[in-house]
Parts: sequence; C-alpha cells; structure tokens
Amino acid sequence: MTISKTPSGRWRVRVKSGRAKVADRTFDLKRDAEAWQASQKRALDLGEYVDPRAGKELLGVALDRWHAGREGSIASSTFTNEGYALKHAQTLRSRPMSAVTTTDLNALYMTMLRTLGRDTVVRFRQTLSAFFAWAVDHKLIAKNPVTGSKVPAGTAQRERREIFPLTLEELRAVHERLLDTTTKANADIALVLGLTGMRWGELVSLRVRDVQQLPYPALRVSRSKPDGEPVRNITKGGKPRTVPLTDDAAAIILPLLTARKPDDLVFPSATGSFRSGNNWKRDAHWTAHGMGRRVQDLRHTAATLWLQSGVDLKTVQAWLGHSTAKLTADTYSHYMGSDADTAAIARMNAVLSAAPQRPPRMTKRQSR
Repeated sequence: MTISKTPSGRWRVRVKSGRAKVADRTFDLKRDAEAWQASQKRALDLGEYVDPRAGKELLGVALDRWHAGREGSIASSTFTNEGYALKHAQTLRSRPMSAVTTTDLNALYMTMLRTLGRDTVVRFRQTLSAFFAWAVDHKLIAKNPVTGSKVPAGTAQRERREIFPLTLEELRAVHERLLDTTTKANADIALVLGLTGMRWGELVSLRVRDVQQLPYPALRVSRSKPDGEPVRNITKGGKPRTVPLTDDAAAIILPLLTARKPDDLVFPSATGSFRSGNNWKRDAHWTAHGMGRRVQDLRHTAATLWLQSGVDLKTVQAWLGHSTAKLTADTYSHYMGSDADTAAIARMNAVLSAAPQRPPRMTKRQSR
C-alpha cells in the first residue's frame, strides 16, 4: 500500500493485497490520502476489506440475484412473501448499493406507513436487512445500512386476526362431537392439537422416534410438513423443542406406537403417507363441529390452557417454540390472569355482597 504524488500535485493511494492492486484513489490533501490508506489497511488486516467498486452494483440487480438464490432453501410461502415485500424497495432499485443510506431507509418507512400497517413495514425491514447482511458477507458492501434504521409507530391500521381459543370444556365437547361424526383418529387429532400446541405441519410429520417416554411422556418437535410442500427438518421457530404430554394426550399417542418402526408416522393418512389439512377438515366436518374456530386456534387453546393452569411464561414460550417470551406475552396477555387480579376481584365481590341493598327509589307518580 503506497502513497505517491501525481504530476498534477494530488496524492494517489494504491491498495495492494499481496502483489495484486485491488484499488486506488486520488486525494487533494495528503492527510486525506493517509487517513483513507489507514482505513483500508485496517480493513485488510481484519479481513473486512471491501472493494470500493463492489458497491456500484444496482440495488435492484443485487436484490433479484439474492432472492432468486433463496428459492428452494426456504419455504415456498416465505419465498413468495419476500417477493411481495421487496416490491416496496422500487424507489431504491436504480441506486448503487453503496449509495443506499440509513436515512434513505427511514424516509422509505415513513412513506410506507402512510398506507400500510406497521407490521408490514417491519417485515419489509427484516427482509431488507437479511439481504444487506448477505451483501456484507459477500463483500459487496462494507456495512448493513438497515442496522441503524428504525420503523416508527405508524398511523395506518391493519386488521389483526384475533385468536379464539377453546376452553377445556369446549375442547372436550368438540372431541365428543367428532367422535360421533368421523373416525376416532380424526377426532383424536383435534384433541392432541388442543393439548400440545403443535402446528398442523408439525403433527403430521411426527414420527415414532419423536415420542419419548422417559423421564416422562413428551414429544420432540423438530420438523414440519406444510400442505403442498416437502418435509422441512426445521420448525417455524427455527429450532427443535420438547412438549410434555398430559395424561389425555399420552393416552392417545402412546398406544399408536405399538408395532411401528422408529421412522413411521404417528398420525399417517389412510394410505400411510402424510395427512392433508384440507382433507382432515373435510373428513372431520370441522366447519360444522369446530365451534367456529380455525385449526390454528387449537394451538392457541393449548397455550391459554397452560397459562391459566399456572405454567410460567418462559416455559410456555419453550413449549410453543416462540423466539422470545415477549412474543408469547404479546399474543396471550389478555388470557393471563394474575394472583393480584384474582385477589382484587375477590375483594370487590366481598365488598359488593356485604353492601346493604337499598330499595328501589320510587318516583312521585309511584308514591301516590
């Protein structure tokens, strides 16, 4: 790495890696040349050097290249959703990657929030951050501009789909209804989903080897099979989890393991393959007997039953496979009673029941 003076009186810095020249730049002032030389030397020594020419690739070209390379490595629904999210970067696509700044991104978020819900903008930011992290790893840019950006609170509202869990009595009633109208296997699936909190794809991909009986009956949930997609050796939460079985769930699952091989499915279809969610809902007459709930509400049912039974929040987070306890709390906070709530309600009921009952006040017309 050298600094030399040009015939015009300017200062040129040549950056070399070994014997190969990887970059050069000219400055009016020697101190600016020396500062840039020092920064480039430090980046080379730390393995963080990025060719200054790399960031000239247009953002749109690099985005398309990155997104196309992810097809097949992520769920098809995730791949499709990423494609939709990246359309919001249209105004930045013609810029060189190195020219996209945190300020640009913050301005884009504000524009999006005029018409879109904040959750949508947050997902866009997450997708864009994954792209720029990839670009940094591939030495296309020096740093991720999304890291310093922030999505402010927006004014646009997006309708949120409320969770609608069953009570334990309702869950048992649904199970009884299904026993009267479909096969026992179909009916038992509803009860297992409502007691274990598994997603549909996790239940249908469950193998005999995934059921443990020591030190207590439990399920090792480590893969998923969404309808119409291949088996994924990873759950939506990104890592395996263990879900203990209640006596009711164990009484259904453990007898199914008899005379089966370790890789056999616990809940196979009639042909021995993976079950289809749509076929199960049709065969079980779920629309007629599910009390207006979605199949996903059976997962919410398990979560609320755990919380209302006194299971602590961190344990429920682990059993559900949520990434953080905050996500669990945000989803189920209005179903989480506390000892303080219970005591306060008991005091109020005691006060109200002890208060003297006043006779109804009579009007002048009634007193005549």
